[in-house]
Amino acid sequence: MESLSRSNSTSGSTLSRSTTPTIQQQSNSRTPKDFVTRVLSPRIAVISSQDADQVCQANNFPDFLSLIKPFGELIEGRVNVEDSQGLKNPVENFTVRFAHLMSLEQPDVQLTSQIIAEKVKSIGKPNILNDLPPISKKSDVNEKYLAVNQDDITPWYAEYRRLFFAFIGVSEHDTFDHPVACIIAVSSSNSDIDNTLHQLYNTTLPAPIFEKGFMDPNILKYYVLLHDSHKVTLEHSQEVFEKMKRTYKLDCHLLKLNSIPLTVPSEKNDPFSAPTSPVKSSNSVADIWTSYINESNILQALLATSSSPQSTSSEHHSRQNSLTSLSSYSLPLSPTMSTLSSPTSSFNEEMIFGKENIGVDLQSAIGFNLVGNIPPPTVIYGQYLSEGDIVGVHTFIGEFVRKSLIPYMERNIRQWNEQVASSRRGITGRLFSAGRRYFSTGSKSITMNSQSAQSPYVSNTHNNNLATPIYAYNTPEAQMRKLADYAFMLRDYKFAHSVYDTVKKDFSADKAWKCYAGAQEMIGICLLMASTNIGKDIDHYFEQSVNTYLNRTKAPFYATKTTLLYYEMLKFRNLYKDAPAALVRMTSDDSDLRSALFLEQAALAFLRCPRPMIRKYAFHMIMAGHRYGKCNQREHAYRCYLAASKIFENHSWSLVEDHIHFALGRQSFHLGDLDTSLKFFLKLLRASRQPATQQSAYLKEFLYIYKQYSLKNDKDFNLEPQELPIPIIDSSSVKVVLSNFQSNDYDEIWGIMEKEFLEEGFIGLDIYGKPRKKPSLLGSDLHRTVCAVGEPFFVQFNVHNPMNIQININDLILECEYIPSEVYHDSSSSCEESNEELTQKNENTTIKLIKFEAFDLEMLPEVCLQGLEKKTVSLRVLPKKQGTLKVIGLQYTLNSLVHGIKKFLRHGKRLNDTKEQRMSVVYATDRSLDLLVTSPMPLLEVAFHSFPELLFSGEVIQVVLEINNKGQKGLTDLRVKMSHPSFFCIGDAEMLEQKIYESGSLTTEKVKIKNSIFNSNIKNIPLPQKECINSDSTSFSLAPGRTTLIPIWIRGDRIGKHIFRFLFTYESEDNNMAMKYRSLRYFKTTQVLPSLKINAFTRPSTRGLNEFILGVEIENLQSDEKFHLVQLSSISPSWIITPINNESSEDADSKSSITPRQTIFIYYRINRAEKISTNDNVNGTNSKSNNTTDITPEAFTSNALERLLIGEKNLQSEPSPIDLTITNIPFRDRTINNSAKPLEGFSMNSRVQWRSNTLINQFPFISSNKYQNIFTLYNTNDVDLALYWSISSVSSGAPPVSTPLQRQGHHYIVGINLGVQQNPFQGLSISSAPNKALFEKTIRERALLLNNLSKNKNFKDDSPLKLVIQCMDIYEHDFELQSFCIVPITISIKNCSWNKKIGFTLEMISPDQHETNRSNSFHKTITPMIFHWMGSTLKYATLSANEEQTFVFKACFIRSGVYDINRWRLTVKYDQNASEGRNESGGGMKGYVQMPNTPHLLTIINVIGSNRK
Repeated sequence: MESLSRSNSTSGSTLSRSTTPTIQQQSNSRTPKDFVTRVLSPRIAVISSQDADQVCQANNFPDFLSLIKPFGELIEGRVNVEDSQGLKNPVENFTVRFAHLMSLEQPDVQLTSQIIAEKVKSIGKPNILNDLPPISKKSDVNEKYLAVNQDDITPWYAEYRRLFFAFIGVSEHDTFDHPVACIIAVSSSNSDIDNTLHQLYNTTLPAPIFEKGFMDPNILKYYVLLHDSHKVTLEHSQEVFEKMKRTYKLDCHLLKLNSIPLTVPSEKNDPFSAPTSPVKSSNSVADIWTSYINESNILQALLATSSSPQSTSSEHHSRQNSLTSLSSYSLPLSPTMSTLSSPTSSFNEEMIFGKENIGVDLQSAIGFNLVGNIPPPTVIYGQYLSEGDIVGVHTFIGEFVRKSLIPYMERNIRQWNEQVASSRRGITGRLFSAGRRYFSTGSKSITMNSQSAQSPYVSNTHNNNLATPIYAYNTPEAQMRKLADYAFMLRDYKFAHSVYDTVKKDFSADKAWKCYAGAQEMIGICLLMASTNIGKDIDHYFEQSVNTYLNRTKAPFYATKTTLLYYEMLKFRNLYKDAPAALVRMTSDDSDLRSALFLEQAALAFLRCPRPMIRKYAFHMIMAGHRYGKCNQREHAYRCYLAASKIFENHSWSLVEDHIHFALGRQSFHLGDLDTSLKFFLKLLRASRQPATQQSAYLKEFLYIYKQYSLKNDKDFNLEPQELPIPIIDSSSVKVVLSNFQSNDYDEIWGIMEKEFLEEGFIGLDIYGKPRKKPSLLGSDLHRTVCAVGEPFFVQFNVHNPMNIQININDLILECEYIPSEVYHDSSSSCEESNEELTQKNENTTIKLIKFEAFDLEMLPEVCLQGLEKKTVSLRVLPKKQGTLKVIGLQYTLNSLVHGIKKFLRHGKRLNDTKEQRMSVVYATDRSLDLLVTSPMPLLEVAFHSFPELLFSGEVIQVVLEINNKGQKGLTDLRVKMSHPSFFCIGDAEMLEQKIYESGSLTTEKVKIKNSIFNSNIKNIPLPQKECINSDSTSFSLAPGRTTLIPIWIRGDRIGKHIFRFLFTYESEDNNMAMKYRSLRYFKTTQVLPSLKINAFTRPSTRGLNEFILGVEIENLQSDEKFHLVQLSSISPSWIITPINNESSEDADSKSSITPRQTIFIYYRINRAEKISTNDNVNGTNSKSNNTTDITPEAFTSNALERLLIGEKNLQSEPSPIDLTITNIPFRDRTINNSAKPLEGFSMNSRVQWRSNTLINQFPFISSNKYQNIFTLYNTNDVDLALYWSISSVSSGAPPVSTPLQRQGHHYIVGINLGVQQNPFQGLSISSAPNKALFEKTIRERALLLNNLSKNKNFKDDSPLKLVIQCMDIYEHDFELQSFCIVPITISIKNCSWNKKIGFTLEMISPDQHETNRSNSFHKTITPMIFHWMGSTLKYATLSANEEQTFVFKACFIRSGVYDINRWRLTVKYDQNASEGRNESGGGMKGYVQMPNTPHLLTIINVIGSNRK
C-alpha cells in the first residue's frame, strides 16, 4: 500500500473534523495536468536496514521511508530530460513516488473501499460555498463561481481521488507502479555494511512480488549511507562512504542526520519523550511529516488486521475505530473541511481526538483505543534534524533523480528503442511479428493459474477460472510497454504515443485485453498531454478502454482509474462539455459511491460548459443524491437534492418536485433535523399526479415525523398552530351571511345601486314629513357588513382536499379579533380574545359554542374530505359587544394530530386611479370580513312567494313579498331600489285579493296626473300602522318579530334572462347614531319568453287636419299558443282613438284571436279629444279641461331651458298637472279599467322609463337629476297605446300559469307624437343674457350646452304648417247641357307651432305647368288630365300659433274623367327668432316650400238626359 506524498502542516497540531489543514502553496497551484503527471511519475522502492531505521526512529520516524517520502514532491528546480531525438528538454515539477519494497502489492479492495467511503462521509460542506450564491438560474454561474477551483467546491471528490490512487498496487498490464529503482539505506554504524547491503537486495532471492514474472527485478540500485551524529563521528562515516564509492561508483550518497546534539537523553528510548534542546528554537524545522505518518499508521493498522485469515471480534472493533480515526483525519492535500457533522455517523469525537496522534509502535498493539478518552502526548517529528539536515535530504533526492534515475531511464529508452521498437516498425518488423505469432513454438507469455489469474479488482466471481495472458518482463511486448511508460514519465508524449499505438496491435492480436485497454487509455492521455488541437476522436480511445476493462476483463477498478485520469485531462483542456458522457459511463450498480461522485462531477461539468446547462445540472444532481442515499452518504445526498431543488422550484413540475421534497425530508429526518424534515414533507401535501398510495405514504410519514418532533421537543403543539397546505380554503369563497340567510355578496353593480340611492333616495321628506338627511355611506360602509349585538352571523367558505386520499379536519373554529368601539367603549367592558376554552359550552342539538367575552364561536367537531372533494363549511359567530369584529382565519387539527391555521387572504378590487396603480397591480383593502357591531337594530328578512321563473313578454303575475323583522327593534321607513323598475308595481296590504285586470264600464276615462318626471327606481313599501297613544300622530313600522305581506305585480317588460336586484333600506325606530340606515341586498332571476310583437304606424287622414289613421301590426311569436286580444287603450292629453267602422261579431272574433305565427293588422282613427260626443260615458269628475292659466308642456320646457342657459340656480318649479284621456276599445264585451293599480303603475313606469331614455339621447349635456324641473312627462300631442291579451289554455311546454285557467298580459307602445316635430328650446333672448359662468363652471361649457340645444340633430326642422284639401270624390255633370263643370275645392291650413306666427303664400297650380316635387310613382306613370283654376289662384295670410284658416278655390273641367286636384305650392316664411308676444326682429328669416307628394283624385261623370240625378 502506498499513500501519495504530503505537504507541510503545522507541527504538533491537533487535528479533528473541524480543523482546516495547512496546504502548501505549491500544492494549491498544481493543475489537473500536474496531478496526472504526479500519479504517473516514476515509482522508487525503498528498503533500509534495522540500524538505518533506528537512526530515523530517534526523530520518531518509523523507518527511513517515512523520512524521505514527502521529499518526492519537493524536488527543487528544473530537471533536464533527453527525448527520443537526443534533445534536452527542461521539465518542471518533476516528482517521484517512494514505496517500501515489500509493500508494492495491491491491498484488500473491500477494506480500501470502506476506508474511502468513511473518509468521504466525514467531509462536510466547504466554507467557500457560503460565499457563493446557490445555483438557480444561468446568471448565477458567473465569473466569481467559475474562478473557484472545482476541488474546493467538492473536497470529498478530491479526497476520494487521492485515496484511490494511493491504494493502487503493481499490475501486470502496465509498469507505472513497477519500481524503476530501489534505494537501499544502511547506517554508518553497521559493522558489516557490504553484507548488509547484499542481504537487503539479493537478486537471487528477490521479493515475493518479483516471483510472478511480469516485474523486472533488475532495476537501478542506489545506496545511501546514513551518518548519525549521535553515535559515530563524521570521519568514520566518510571513510565508510569512500569504500562504498569504490564499489558502487556514483550510485551512492552520504546523508547526514541528527545534527542537533542530545542535551537530555530520552528515558528508555521512549519515542514520546521529547528531549529539550537549547538550540531548537533557533533551528526549528517545519513539520512536513505529521499528517502523512499519522494517516499511514492508521492505514497500516487496518491493513495488517485484514491480512490475518481469521479476525477476532476485538480486531474487528479495532478496525472500526481506526476507520473512525482515518475519517476524522485532515489530510494536507485535501481542501478545507467544514465543521458540519453527521448525526447519523458513528463517530466518537472524543475517541477521534484520542487517536489522532499515534506513536510509531503500532505493530505491537492495534488496541490503541484502550487508552480511552486520555489523549496521547504530542509527537514531534524531526526533533534532531537541523536545517542543514533537511537541505541534505533535498540534495540527496535531487542528486538521485538527476544523476542516477533519469540517466538510467534514458539509457533503457535508447536501448529498448534500438533493440525492440525499431525492429518492430515498418513492414519487415510487422511480418516478423506476424510470423512469430502464428509459427513460433515457444511461449512468450505465461498463463496464470486460477488463483493468480484473478485480479483483486475483478468484481465478477464467475470468471475466476478464465486464463489471462500475462507477458513476462523480458518479452518484446512487455519491453515495448515499459519503453512507452518510461517515455511518458520523462514527458516525451509524442514518442510514447507512437509506441503505445504500435504495441496495442500486438495486445489486440494476442487477446490480451487488459493490456490492450491500458494502451488505449495511455494513447488518449498522450494526445491530451501533447496535442494543441484536440480532435473529436480522443473520447473513442477512452471509451474503448473503459468498455474493455468492464466487459472483457471485468476490472472496474482500472476502468475507474481511466475515467479519473480522463476527467482530469478534460478539466485541464477545459473540455467540460465532453466530461459528463465519460463520467456517466462509469455509473454502474457495482459501486454507489463511485457513481454518486461521478454523477455529481458530471453535474458540475454542465455548469462549466460554454453555455451552462442548468436543467442537466439539476437532473444529474438528483441522480447523484439518489446514489449517495443508497451508500448511506446522507449529508451528501441531502446537499445534492437541495442544490437540485433550487433549479426545479416554481416550474410546476410536480413529480420532480415531489421526488426532491420526499428525498430531502427523509434525509433531513435521518440526519436528525426534524424541523427541516417537516418543512419538506409539508410541500408534499398538495395536488399532484402521484397515485393515491404514494400520497397516503407521504401523509403517514409526515404524521410520524410530526409525532417524533413533538415527543422530542416535549411541547404542547396545539398552542402553536402552523400554516398547513391542506386543506385548501378558497379565500374568494369566504363570505359573511347574516342571520336572514340572504345574499350579501358585493360587486360593482351593488356599488352603483347604492351610490345612486345616496344621490336620489334622500331628496324630499320622509314618512314623518321631515327632510331626509343624506348619510355619507349607506349602511355605514359600502364594503363592510354591519351586524347588531345578539344577531348571529355565519362565515361560509369552501374547503377543498387537493389530494387523492381521505383527510380528516377536526375541531374547526374561526379565529376572530375584537376591537372595542371608541364611541361605546367602556373601560369596564373592554374585552380581549382568549384562546382558552371555557367549561361552559352550549351543546344544544349538535352546535358547540366556545364562549369568549365579546363573542361566541362555534366549533365543528369533524369534517371528512374524500379525495378531491369540496365542501362548504359554515361556522356561527354571535357578537355580544359593540365594536369591530374581524374574521382573521380558521384553526383546525389535521387528522387529530397536527394543529394548523389558515388565514383568510382577500383583497378588494384593483385600483386604477393613479399612474402608479395602473403601472403595477394594487388592490384596495378588503373589508368584507371586517364587521361593524352596533347596538340592537331591526333586522330585515324578505322572501318572495310564487315568484315566476318563466314569463311571457307582457304577462302580469302577482307575487307576495313577505317582510319579517328578525331584530330587536322596530323597523320603519322601508324603501327599495330596483334594478328593473318597469317590471314591478308595488301595492298595499289591502290589495292582496285584488284582481290584476278589474272589469269596468268606462270607455273613456280622464285622470289628472303630475306631469313631472319622477324617479321610478326607488319605491316606498307600505308598513302596518303603529298604534300610538296620541291619536293625532300616525306612524308606520314593523314591530320586532312581526311579519307583513305586500302584493307586488311583475310584468315581463323585456325579453331575456334578467337578474332582478332589490336594495332594501330601512331604519330603526330608535335613533342609532352608529348606523342611521340599514340595507339588505336581494336578487331573483326570471327568464322572459317572447309572446307578441306589436308595431304601430300613423298617417294623416284626408277627412281633416285633426284626424289620423292608426295601424297596429300584431304578430304571434309563439309556435303553440293562441292569443286572444281583449282591449286596446290609448293614453293621451289631446287625442282619442275610435274604430274606423263597426264590424260584425264574426269579423271581431277573427281579428281578436291570433293563432301561432300569425300576423294581423287593425286600423283605428285618431281624433282630437275635444270632438268626443257628449253622449259618451265620461268620468265627470275629471272631464274639465286644463286651466287656462296653465302653460303648455312645450312652453314649460322652453322656459326652463332658457333659465338653465342664463344661469339661474332656482330650477325647483314643476310643470302644471295634466289631464290624460284614456280611451278603451274592447274587442269583446269586457272592459278593463286602466286607471286602477297595478295597470296605472305599469303605465307610468313604462312612460317614465321611455321618456328618461329618450332625453338621455337627445340632451346628453343635461344631468338626469334635473329632468324633473326641465322636462315634462307628457307633451301635448303624445299618445301611448296599451294592448291587452289573454291565453285561455296552456300547452305542456309553456311556463307556469298565473291562474288555473287563464294567463293575462299587456304590451305598451309608448312615444307616438302626432304634432310637428319642433326643437323644445325656443329661447330668443339668450344673446342678451349676461356672459357669466354656468353652474359655476366655465363659459366654454356654457357655449357647448347652448350649441347642443340650438342645433340639436335629434329634431328635424319641419314646416310648422299642415294643409289638407277637401272635395267630393265623385261629381256628376251633363256636359251637353253645359260645356264646362265648375267644382268648389276647400283647402284648410293650420299652424301647428305652439308659439310661432307663420306667414305663407298659397298658389294653385294647373296641370300643364312644370312640377318638380312629384315623387309619387302615380304621377310618373300617368298623363294628368288638363283642368283649370278659376278666380284668384294666389292667397297670402298670417296664422298665429295653433290657428287654422280655410280657403275655397274653383276648378273648371271641360270633359269627364279622373283628375288629380292636389296641385298647389305653399311658400312659408317666418322669423325663427320671433315668437308671439315678443317684438324682436332680426335677420333670422326661415322659409319652406311645400308641394303635395300624394294625389287627391276627383272623378267627373258625364250624366246625359234621364241619367241625371
